[in-house]
Amino acid sequence: MARSEQAAQGSGLAWTILRPAAFMSNTFRWLPQLRSGDLVRAPFAQVRAAVTDPADIAAVAAAALTTPGHEGRVYELSGPQSLTPADQVAILGGVLGRDLRFEAQTDKDARAEMSKTMPARYVDAFFDFYVGGTLDESKVLPTVEDIADRPARPFADWVTAHAGAFR
Repeated sequence: MARSEQAAQGSGLAWTILRPAAFMSNTFRWLPQLRSGDLVRAPFAQVRAAVTDPADIAAVAAAALTTPGHEGRVYELSGPQSLTPADQVAILGGVLGRDLRFEAQTDKDARAEMSKTMPARYVDAFFDFYVGGTLDESKVLPTVEDIADRPARPFADWVTAHAGAFR
């Protein structure tokens, strides 16, 4: 991402950079587990993230593209709540009316599973971010409301809108 941002900034063109926290839509990665039961196993159980609705990202992008004053700006985006994976599973279960359970995946198991589908440098980066603490996506920021002129959507609202995918 840093190289992409540097390229945009050095292009001579007008630019605006959006840096969202983890996406709410990443919850779809749990679909295979939810199809086979009520247990969700996930890594980095203690890591909080102010997960962001992709529609909020789009609303900020649309405002940045269609209204003046955003050129040369970097906007960090977040959702309105800082949640652990267990919090997300509890909200998901509440919306779906299912008694979902969360189980923390060990770092060893997470690394092995991630290594099946990702290059080693990506796996290392995730562990650097979330175990090493070099990335903090827990901060709740006012950017969506400030730029899109509406509050960021809570995770429960996003889950409600996408409940059909989880049933």
